[in-house]
Order: sequence, then structure tokens, then C-alpha cells
Amino acid sequence: MDHHSETDNHPHGEHRLAAGIILISIGIAILLARWLNLDDYLVLLIGAGLLGWGALSRRPGLIIPGGVLTGIGLGIMVYEGPWIIPATNQNGLFLLCFALGWFLITLLTGLFTRCTLWWPIIPGGIMAVLGGAVLLTGNARIVQDQSALIPSALLILIGMYLIIRWSRGPNHD
Repeated sequence: MDHHSETDNHPHGEHRLAAGIILISIGIAILLARWLNLDDYLVLLIGAGLLGWGALSRRPGLIIPGGVLTGIGLGIMVYEGPWIIPATNQNGLFLLCFALGWFLITLLTGLFTRCTLWWPIIPGGIMAVLGGAVLLTGNARIVQDQSALIPSALLILIGMYLIIRWSRGPNHD
């Protein structure tokens, strides 16, 4: 049998092509980082590459690390990027960027895979609430009375999510 016709009908052929293109792109980015000072962007580029690979191949297993690395890469940009961000806002913004990476997992698995992953909303939500709290308090310590609001709000939100999911029945996951 002709090898060429065998790969055309094979469903994994396009996955290999996408994987090859993305791996070559990441390799080029790593090489260019040496001369073009892309070090600050490297984690973001790898994360975006994994997100693209996961979306093209429709695999949540690639979208998960892609979302996490993209969030961390955006957070690194807060510290090392071209913008001048006050030091009091950097920690809160890093947490919000990291939260965005977790939210991307849910969004992209919903758009590109057969099953939407909802669990990343929990760590993303926790980081978003903490990042917002750090921004609102100016990076100061959250006093005891205010710190009780964060877990309470998270428990309420998670409980609401579980009730809504339960009310839709088992076929609406």
C-alpha cells in the first residue's frame, strides 16, 4: 500500500503536522531569545504554542499546560515587560494574569474539545479573588475581618455553580 495515501486518511496526520509546526516555532523562539532578548516572552510563547496545538488537535491535555504557562507568562510580563507598573500592583496583577490562564483552559476546552473542563474555574477564581484583594488593599496585609470574606465568597460561588449544574441534569455537563 502506498505510504502517502495511508497518511492522508489517518486522522492523526494533521495532529502531527500541527505539532511539528508548533514545536519548530517554539524552537525558533528559543533560539531567537538568545539574540533578541525574548527571555521575558519565552514562557508566554511556549504557553501560546501549547494552546494553539491543543486547539488544533482538539486535545485538552495540551490546553491545560498551555493555559497555565500562558497565565504565568503574562504574569512575568507584569514584572519584566515594557510597561512601568508600580511595585504595589505587580503581585495582584500577576495573580490576575495567572487566573486568566486558568480561565482560558475552560474557555478553550469548551470551544475546541468534546468536553468542557470546568474545574480550572476553581483555582482561577481563587487567584482572581486574591489578586483583586491584593490590588484593592495596595499589597497591604488583609486584615482578619476582610480575609473571612474571600473564602465565604468562594464557597457561595462554588455552591451556586454546583446547584446550577445539578439542576441541568446529568446530560448537560
